[in-house]
Order: sequence, then C-alpha cells, then structure tokens
Amino acid sequence: MKKKILVIIICLVCFTLSACTGYNNVMYKHLSNEANYGTYEVAVEKIYVLNKETGKLEEYDETVHDESFLNRTVFFGVSELDGFYGDEYVLENGSQTNHIVLLNVLAENSQLLVNNSFYNNFSVGDIIEIQVSDWYYMDTDFYYVIGVKYNGVQYLNSEDGLQNIVDMMDKERSLF
Repeated sequence: MKKKILVIIICLVCFTLSACTGYNNVMYKHLSNEANYGTYEVAVEKIYVLNKETGKLEEYDETVHDESFLNRTVFFGVSELDGFYGDEYVLENGSQTNHIVLLNVLAENSQLLVNNSFYNNFSVGDIIEIQVSDWYYMDTDFYYVIGVKYNGVQYLNSEDGLQNIVDMMDKERSLF
C-alpha cells in the first residue's frame, strides 16, 4: 500500500513539473503546424528584449543596446491585433506597459532578422507583415512569430522561422 501511494505521489510530482515546463504533445502539434499561423499587418509600438538574468522585459533602445543585444529573444509589442488579447507587463525598470500583444521572436529568428538588416531598415511605428501563431498555451503569454515582411522584403521566411521553433521545442520537450 505504501509503495502504491509513493508511486502515485511521484507520478503527480512529475506530471506537475512537466506540465509547467517544456512543450507537451498538444503544444508541439499545434505550434509545429504552419496552418496554425496567421498573417497580419501590424504597427509595432515597442520592441522588448528578455533579460534572462531577471526574467523581465526591457525596452529596446538602440542608443543603449547594440546588435548583440537583439540576438536574444525579442518581443514586438502591438496594442491591437484582431482576435488577440492584450495584457499589461511590468518592465525591468518597474514601469508598466499598456495593453499590448506580445509577439515572440526566438533568438535564432531574431538573429536572422539581424543578418538580413531588418533592425537597420525598420523603425518602431512602421507597418510590418507578420506570420504569427494563433494562440498561446499554458504558461506563456505571447504568440510566436515565424515570418516578417517589411516594404515587400521578406526578412524572416516562415519555413526557417517555423523550423527554429520546432528545433527549440525538440530541445525542450515535456515528459508528457
């Protein structure tokens, strides 16, 4: 009897830990399918980068940060995107954002944007075309970006963008 209770407790602990970390089968199937990404035109209001040491967002400011800073995970903040829910976020400096939608550009995809000179040609407030996941799941509060087009130039194609997301999910698979 004690053995059964111990096995049940271990299973519950493993399930709880794996539910909050990694990409489970539902997330993997959904986020690895390009059909689950829509194309939208948006005006980016802010660019944020994730400070991995603090786990908080910092506003990107080209006077302070160089391109190496953009090689991290980047978030575009937009206030309106049909079908998406905006939220408020506390930044590193303690200030709070307006209701924005966070669009996540993986570090690998941001590197492609850097290599293709997107950040040199793009200004906050410009209209860009993005291909973005249509939902987030579990403990995330952002939508993954797999494609970026601006002024007729494809800076991040969906094939490479999606492959980078699949590679990331393969590295961070959940136990369940």
